[in-house]
Amino acid sequence: MADPQRIYPANEDLEKAAAAHEDAYKSPPPSAPLAPRSSLVSEKGDPGTPGRVMHVQFPKDQVIPPRSAPRYHSRPPKRRRSFCCRCLKWTCCILFILIVAIVVAAAILYAVFQPRIPKFSVDRIEITSFSVNSDSTISSKLSVDVTARNPNKKIGIKYLGDSYLAVFYSGTELCKGQLPVFYQGHKNTTNLDVTLTGSNVLITNDMVTSLNAQQQEGSIPLRLKADVPVKIKFGKLKTMKITFRVRCNLVVDRLAANTRVNMKEKNCKVRVKL
Repeated sequence: MADPQRIYPANEDLEKAAAAHEDAYKSPPPSAPLAPRSSLVSEKGDPGTPGRVMHVQFPKDQVIPPRSAPRYHSRPPKRRRSFCCRCLKWTCCILFILIVAIVVAAAILYAVFQPRIPKFSVDRIEITSFSVNSDSTISSKLSVDVTARNPNKKIGIKYLGDSYLAVFYSGTELCKGQLPVFYQGHKNTTNLDVTLTGSNVLITNDMVTSLNAQQQEGSIPLRLKADVPVKIKFGKLKTMKITFRVRCNLVVDRLAANTRVNMKEKNCKVRVKL
């Protein structure tokens, strides 16, 4: 049986089919421009003129927001910081507890023992030697009777060495000495005989003239200064060294050797040296 007759397309139809096949693989043209032509207008109104500033406006849905720069935050180590905070808190708590304990202990001691400052007085002055030299210097030796009173009922006082006792005239130290070392019991009164010496103490001519005039009047002002280091004893407990500062204003009738000196005024004040 003979094959049916085949009909082949013409050459023009083949070329059109090939062109349509190539166009199917090409990307379709954009349906609308990204920016309207009206926006591509320069300041002078000439679109696309080279060298002119162009203001382009994009639709809102096509604007891409700028990316923000990444931020890096430094984080301190939490463990070390928390450890330091805990140490600081514990240190403050311990200091606070110690201060409270000291205050409470001091309050209890004060309530139980009721401490009072000792009292001092100058009872007598005896002049062994006193001379005003031609070179405006003074040499003197005095014996001073000092009375120390302990008014406390439950507190003893231990008088230490290195005390200081001196007599001044017009701000110039004439002679000096030391108190003896001794222990003073409760409600005790102790009389001390202290020797004070001074040699070649330089004074001014005005001081010599003033001293001679006061000798004639029978009224010579003197000042006694004493720094007395002690330790306070509360039963078996002793405190650290405390210094009592004694200041006495005295007025005598004369400054002459081997004569009886009358004390016309005497006033002593005692306080704790800070």
